[in-house]
Amino acid sequence: MCEIIFSQIFLRFPLLLWMAGGPTHAACPIDLNPPRLVLRYGDSVSVNCSTSSTDHEGIGWEATLGGTGLEEVNFVIWNVENLTDWTIQPKCFLTSKDGEQCSKKFPVILYKTPDSVSVSPQRHSGPMVEGTEYQLQCDIQNVAPLRSLVVRWYKGNETVKIQTFNDSKMNPVDVFSTLNITPRRFEDEVKYRCEAELDLGLLPSVMSSQTLHFAVYFPPQNILELRDTEVDFGSPTGLNCSSNGNPRPEYSWTFHRAPNVKLKNDDGGSLLTIKQAAGENIGTYTCHASNTLGKVFKIARVSVRGAEPVCPIKLIPESVVVKYGSPISVSCSNTTSVEEIYWTAGPEVVNDTTWSVLELLDWDIRPGCKATFQGIGRCSKPLHITVYKTPDSVSISVLRHSGPMVEGTEYQLQCDIQNIAPLQNLVVKWYKGNEPLDNVTYSNVSKTPVDVSDTLMISPSRRDDGAQYRCRAELDLGPEGPQHTVTSEPLSITVHYKPCINASRLPVRIPVFRGYPEELVCEAEGYPQPRIKWVYDPAKHVSEAGGNLTVFEAGLYNCTATNDVETTFIVVEVVFNEDYLPLIAGFVAFMVVVISVIFVFIYSIYYKNTKMGRYSLKKAKLSSTPNGNVAQNGGRDTPLPMTKLSQPNINF
Repeated sequence: MCEIIFSQIFLRFPLLLWMAGGPTHAACPIDLNPPRLVLRYGDSVSVNCSTSSTDHEGIGWEATLGGTGLEEVNFVIWNVENLTDWTIQPKCFLTSKDGEQCSKKFPVILYKTPDSVSVSPQRHSGPMVEGTEYQLQCDIQNVAPLRSLVVRWYKGNETVKIQTFNDSKMNPVDVFSTLNITPRRFEDEVKYRCEAELDLGLLPSVMSSQTLHFAVYFPPQNILELRDTEVDFGSPTGLNCSSNGNPRPEYSWTFHRAPNVKLKNDDGGSLLTIKQAAGENIGTYTCHASNTLGKVFKIARVSVRGAEPVCPIKLIPESVVVKYGSPISVSCSNTTSVEEIYWTAGPEVVNDTTWSVLELLDWDIRPGCKATFQGIGRCSKPLHITVYKTPDSVSISVLRHSGPMVEGTEYQLQCDIQNIAPLQNLVVKWYKGNEPLDNVTYSNVSKTPVDVSDTLMISPSRRDDGAQYRCRAELDLGPEGPQHTVTSEPLSITVHYKPCINASRLPVRIPVFRGYPEELVCEAEGYPQPRIKWVYDPAKHVSEAGGNLTVFEAGLYNCTATNDVETTFIVVEVVFNEDYLPLIAGFVAFMVVVISVIFVFIYSIYYKNTKMGRYSLKKAKLSSTPNGNVAQNGGRDTPLPMTKLSQPNINF
C-alpha cells in the first residue's frame, strides 16, 4: 500500500508543482514541512516553514487565513484550525539582509467528498427495449476539486467507462457523467452502477452509487418446434409453437376452424391438436407469437394421407335445374371465417354472396363461387347448373315402309324428338301397348337444343296385328329437377301372314273303301283371308262344295290356299282298300252258332245225369226248418219235404 501511495505522490508531483506555481527563486533557502498537503475541507492545517540561511532578516507566511508577518526567526508555522478557503494559496517568504526576497508556495489541495452519488436513466422509466439506446446519468453532488474526480462506470463487475474532468475549479460543484447503453436480451437484469473517486495522490476516496438494474424487453424471436406434418387419415397429430420474448409472448393461431381441432396455451408455448385427421384439416396453420413490442409468425402445413382437401364453401342450393329463359338465384356462404368471397360467371365478377339472373339465356353458363379462407387459401366451388328445354314434338313412324306389315319381316320404327336439351339427360322409352320394350340413353354431351332420332327394330307376328307402338321422351333432371315427359301419338300396325292349311283335317294320305265316297276338308288360316282352290284330274268323279271336295275315286287331289302374302298347298293321296267286313262277319256268326249248339248238347246231357232224380211227396210236412232239397215256387222259397227214391248210377 505504501508503494502505491508513493507512486501516486511521485506521479502527481508535476501537478503539485504546477498548482504551487513553482519556486520564484531556484535557490530560495526555504524548506516546507510537509512539502505539500491534501486536506479535507474544514480540517485544521499546520505547516512549518524553515530556513537554513543565517543571513536573512526574517521569514513569514502570506495567506488569506493564518498568515504571519515577517519574523526574525529560522522557522515559522502556518496554522489554521478550520481551513475553508477553496482558493487559498499560502506562501512562505524569506527576506535577506540585502533586501532581496524569495518565496515558496505551499501546495495545499482542499477536497470534499461527494454528498451523494446516484445513477438513473434519463427520460425513461420502466423496462428497457432491446436495441434502443438509453442514457444513464451518474449524479455526483458537491464534490471538489473537480480536476481530481474520476468517474467509473460498471456493468456488473466489468468497467465499461472511465471519465475524468479538466475543469480547474477548486470549490465544490455538482457534476454528472453519462453512459449510453443499448441493452440486449441477454442483459436482462444486468446491474449498472457508477463510482466517484477523488484521485488525490493518497489513498483514493471512492463513493459508489446504488445499483441500477432493469428488465430488457424484446419482441418474440423465431418460432421454435413448429414444422410441416403429414398424418394418416383418422389418426391424431399435434403442432407445437413456442418463442422467446419479454414480456412473455401470447400465442394465437390462424387456420381453417374444424370441430376436431383443439388449442391449449401455457406459459411456455401453445399446442394445437387434431383428433382423427380428415380432409377438412388439410391446409396451413399459422402460429402467431406477440407481445407489446412486436410479433412473429410461422406457417406449417398439415397433409392427410388418404384424404382430399375440403373447400368450405356452401352453395344454396348446391345444384340448380332451370328452364331456358327462366330466372335463377343462388347464394354462397361459408362455414368458417372468410377473408374474401365473390362470384364469377365467365369474365364477369360479382362481388356479392348472391348470384342472380332475371332471364337465363346462356346454355353453357358456368358460374362459381370463390373465396379465400384462413389456413386453406383460395378455393372455389362451381355451381352445377342444368339448363333444359322440353321437346317441341315427339313423333313415331315406320322407315321405308307403308301399309300393312308381313309376319316375320323386320321393320324399323323411328322416334323423332325435335329441339330438346340437354341431350345427356334424355331417356327415350319404347312401348307396345303398355309393355315397355326398350330404354335408350345418350352419353354424348350437348347443352344446346338438338333434334334426336331413335330407332327400334321389330319383327311382328300375327299376334301383333292391331298393336299400338309409342315412344316417350323423358328429361331425367335428377331429384332436384322437374320430370318432363312427352309421348308420341300411337302407331297402330296391321300384320298380314301367309295361309296355313289345317293338316289335322286334311292328311296327305286317305284310304277309302271302294264304292264309298270320301269328303276332303281343306281349311286354311291367314290374313287376309285365304282363297281355297282344289286342283285334280278333271276325269275324276268329284263333288266340290264350300271349299270341301267329295271324291269317289282314288287319285291325287291338290288343295291350294292363297292370299296377298303367299300361296300354300297340300297334295292328298286317296287310295282304295278292299271291303272284307261282310265275309268276316259271316264267318264269325257261323262259328258262334256252331259253338252254341255244342254247348247246349253237352249241357243237356250233364243236367240229366247230375241234377235230375225221383222224389216222393207222400207225407209231406211243412217245416220251418228245411231238411233236404228246396224247390223254387214262383220265386219264393217254399221248402217241401221230399224223399229221395232212388238214383241210378250214371257213368260218362
